[in-house]
Amino acid sequence: MLIELLVVIGIIGVLASMLLPALSRGKEQARLIQCVGNLHQLGLAIELYKDDHHTRFPSATAHDAVDPEHPGMKSTLPALGGMSPRRPFNVVVPMAEARPLYPYVKPSAVYRCFRDRGQRRQFCVPAPRPVKESNWEALGCSYQYNGTLPTVLAGGGFRQTPAGNLAGKPESFVTNPSLFILMYEPPARLYGCLGEPPEWYQWHYSSGRSDLDDPVYARQQFLSPILFADGRSAYHNFARSLSGDPYFPYEPTANWIWYEPAIGLR
Repeated sequence: MLIELLVVIGIIGVLASMLLPALSRGKEQARLIQCVGNLHQLGLAIELYKDDHHTRFPSATAHDAVDPEHPGMKSTLPALGGMSPRRPFNVVVPMAEARPLYPYVKPSAVYRCFRDRGQRRQFCVPAPRPVKESNWEALGCSYQYNGTLPTVLAGGGFRQTPAGNLAGKPESFVTNPSLFILMYEPPARLYGCLGEPPEWYQWHYSSGRSDLDDPVYARQQFLSPILFADGRSAYHNFARSLSGDPYFPYEPTANWIWYEPAIGLR
């Protein structure tokens, strides 16, 4: 009887060891889909914004008259909407009320991805303490705006001459809205600050270190939820572009487009 009980316990243990990874993957997938859904809602807000601003995309900057310490023009690139940033990021990122999407989607969890693991050097602003926070905690928003051209490595760039990017442009600027990236999470691209080495990030399906010094030797899981200019949201793995050609990672693929070339624009 004891032997039979031990056999049953052993079988249950084996089944549990087989099911737990599947449950973990399912939970991670659910979180990823939730972040995709958040971007879909922000896409609707951007459509409302364009309706009120002569069909133009939001500017790269906003005038912040709300912050009594640092009023003036500040970048909206890391935060079209969301919560107000904590210090010292309020020096360069506007308070919630000054952001373009504030009238359309008030600060809420829509701006948060629960797998947001932050960046070691968020927006190139030195933090007063060495504690890494999520973008949600530091900037008030997990998602970023493809308003200006993304960072490139020294010696790299774009294979075609870019025609700027989305910020302040009319809808007609985008030649293929179903593929053009409008908003994204940081794992989609590389980041760099003046005088500092570049970094890449992994948030989803990654339990280890999320700040990476070289994409070539990293796990090929650069998953990022994406909002496209036509309002569609999805997620893609950017590993092939980031590790296969890190000096030119923004060239068009069958799944996405990062920038419009100057030649051929309408």
